[in-house]
Amino acid sequence: MKMMNKLEKKLGVENRWDMMTEVKRMQISLDRMYTDLQADGTSDELNAIKVSIANLNYLLMQINNKRSPA
Repeated sequence: MKMMNKLEKKLGVENRWDMMTEVKRMQISLDRMYTDLQADGTSDELNAIKVSIANLNYLLMQINNKRSPA
């Protein structure tokens, strides 16, 4: 078990976890903006936020896939 901990630190798993939490915070902010814009925003603005949220979901998956050493 000690060797796994050393391996995870060496491969930057902790940094990836920090990245994932930051991306999740960005998603929460974009969700709030989307909710606020639904009342009076244009369809272009809403679509841009939807695309941004989708891109962050994709980024989150990519970071998570490479997080554990294979």
